[in-house]
Amino acid sequence: MNIGLKMGELIKSIGKRIDDALSDEESALSMEYFFLLNILYGRTDVIQHDLANIMKKDKSGVLRQIDVLEKLNLVVRVPDHDDRRRKAIVLTEAGVKKVEKFRQIEADIFNGLLEGISQKDLEVFDSVLDKMKSKIS
Repeated sequence: MNIGLKMGELIKSIGKRIDDALSDEESALSMEYFFLLNILYGRTDVIQHDLANIMKKDKSGVLRQIDVLEKLNLVVRVPDHDDRRRKAIVLTEAGVKKVEKFRQIEADIFNGLLEGISQKDLEVFDSVLDKMKSKIS
């Protein structure tokens, strides 16, 4: 049993299903953009440097993503009152709605994947994932 291969295939398939669902949107964005938007959801204190660290990407790549999202009116840069060089990246109302719609799409996909799987099997799966994660951390 090659569990790594199976996990990789599952993750790739889930990502493709989510990307397919998102491509039906009028302003389609990739999962990478939704990852960034999701980090910002409910927060007003995240700066570009923080996003780069969380996403494990270089600052210039994150800057380009922020620029795209700003042009789509999904985020704004908000200056810090104490340090004018520092700007928080904050979701606009349209950005909040986009994240909420994405989260619903994601929930629908995962609920569909879990259909027919018993609660006991899910608890075992969760336990195994926790054990595997603890060995890596």
